[in-house]
Amino acid sequence: MQPILIPENLKKAREALCITRVEAARRMNIPQSSYVRYEKGTRKPTHATITQMAQVLGTSVDYLTGQKNKSEQQSIVLDRNEDKIMFEIAEGGKDLDEEKLKKLLLAYYEIAGIKKK
Repeated sequence: MQPILIPENLKKAREALCITRVEAARRMNIPQSSYVRYEKGTRKPTHATITQMAQVLGTSVDYLTGQKNKSEQQSIVLDRNEDKIMFEIAEGGKDLDEEKLKKLLLAYYEIAGIKKK
């Protein structure tokens, strides 16, 4: 049985990334009109399309199909042109060892005002 997309979960996953429907469709390489119909629930995507949506939106197929109530972000998609600073941080972080990455994360927590438990 093919999983059924929950349109509200698709919308929530897109909004969690702070991207528009146009940007979501672009990242998924599908027409904007198709994406809008998926999000409105007037068109049913294939399992392959749901899998692609989950990858692009950094969530799981289980969340998009209602098997899980909470989105567990699996990945983040950064566009070199639109997310220049974050892209550079991620690109540069690939060469850091674990200790340096932990220091970078702690610096982020401090700058963002996040209290680590």
